[in-house]
Amino acid sequence: MENKEKSKIQDKESKPICGIIMPISAIDGCPSEHWTEVKGIISEAICTADYTPNLVSDADDIGIIQKRIIQNIYSNDIVVCDVSGKNPNVMFELGMRLAFDKPAIIVIDDKTDYSFDTSPIEHLSYPRDLRYNKILDFKDQLAKKIKATDEKAKKDPTYTTFLKNFGSFEVAHVEKKRRVNE
Repeated sequence: MENKEKSKIQDKESKPICGIIMPISAIDGCPSEHWTEVKGIISEAICTADYTPNLVSDADDIGIIQKRIIQNIYSNDIVVCDVSGKNPNVMFELGMRLAFDKPAIIVIDDKTDYSFDTSPIEHLSYPRDLRYNKILDFKDQLAKKIKATDEKAKKDPTYTTFLKNFGSFEVAHVEKKRRVNE
């Protein structure tokens, strides 16, 4: 194994994971290439915060994608969710993360209206046209929010992104079970 590959593996093992929930295919007048660029921008901010970016649907193995998504939504240290375009899958996955009462940061482009149910949660906005200077500011803000939110969630037992603001709830836990042939 080359040193570069070893370094990538070590980074994944040593840095906390920041999941990414976002559109990946054409929606709301934006082609899939637009979302690839947005993913790159979000990933750069995550790396600046010293976390490893992880699109929640990505994995090295072959398996059932929905299982992988749910496992990543639950187990990633923190999640950045781009609700731009109000993609139904993205909104559903964000709902699961909020139901697990785990740290999440919501980002949205300046052309998408806020959703009623998530509007009380702070959203970081970025320009849909991805203007360079505005994106630089956005990446800086996002990197700071990732670090601050994750640190607060780890240090403060009363921390909540959303759920505990409405009362006391018993949060479900996801168990990772091994397959019989593993």
